[in-house]
Amino acid sequence: MDTNVLTVALLLLAGAAVLWGIFLAGSRRQQSPGSMLGIPHALRPGAADSTLEGPRLERIQIGGVLFTLVLAVFIPMYWLPEASRQAAFQERFDEESLHRGELIFQDPPTLEEDADPVDYKEEERAISLGMACANCHGGVDDENPENSAGGGLASPAYVDPVTNAEIQYQAPPLQNVFQRWDEEVVRFTIERGRPPSPMAAWGVEYGGPMTDQMIDDVMAWLASLPGNQTNPNDAISESCQDPRPGISPDACGEEIFTARCAVCHGPEGQGKEGVGTTEDRWYQGKALWKGDVTSLDERQHYLTIVNGRRFAFMPQFGESPTQGVPLPPYPLTDAQIKAVMEYERGL
Repeated sequence: MDTNVLTVALLLLAGAAVLWGIFLAGSRRQQSPGSMLGIPHALRPGAADSTLEGPRLERIQIGGVLFTLVLAVFIPMYWLPEASRQAAFQERFDEESLHRGELIFQDPPTLEEDADPVDYKEEERAISLGMACANCHGGVDDENPENSAGGGLASPAYVDPVTNAEIQYQAPPLQNVFQRWDEEVVRFTIERGRPPSPMAAWGVEYGGPMTDQMIDDVMAWLASLPGNQTNPNDAISESCQDPRPGISPDACGEEIFTARCAVCHGPEGQGKEGVGTTEDRWYQGKALWKGDVTSLDERQHYLTIVNGRRFAFMPQFGESPTQGVPLPPYPLTDAQIKAVMEYERGL
């Protein structure tokens, strides 16, 4: 049992015992004639002034002092540990939220008919919470959390509305989703989906099965994964942290593209034109290869990378002037952006 709860319970019991003792002591006193005859207090003779201002007043004063002392002791004893109690409650709440978020992300398990009551209850809870996010975005690895939510293929296969062909659609990894997006966009995507991709709307306000609390829990669990607490720019070599004219822009552009851009645009920049490639799958980002990116002039290309296209699901990669949205958590330098531009325009 929580020591704070035990302390409060003991104090309450001690106070109740004292009051009960006072009541029993008073009930044993010899009853007055008026009380024995059933005469109402209002019709009995009043006490003399010497009594009212003497013994009775002293008893009331002593009682008041004792009650004040009890409060003076009880209130600090109750409230001094309150901060630690609140912190412990928040810690337990956060732990439970992470556990619920993991259950929501996973596929609902198969209910074992012969499970003991405790296991049965846990399986029943997992079944009621499981939303099968892992079916597309990759499974959960409790022993190696960095491998959880590593991405996968949309299941069932995506059907192209134009050609009616089944397409292997790459579901993005979520182990590093907060490297690309802030909480607002992640919540927006879960709640409302990402048309025309296979990502459906999951928020209950938009026709999905997930309440606000469930979305909070999933986001808390995703944020706890190691990849979402790592700077993706650490994967870029030191020579490409700030590309110089003496370093091949193509080399740094490709390295930065692979580290920051390929997750959405595909390793070859194929986007949704990837059928027939070595991977034979669609990626959610725009196709950049075979001259597709040259549909943007260089200024449009530069500003798109710097500012992104919020809610068109293109992250912001540069520290542009404030636009009423959060700054990117891991921005690229201007030299890095220009190196990526040169690489993409040469695909």
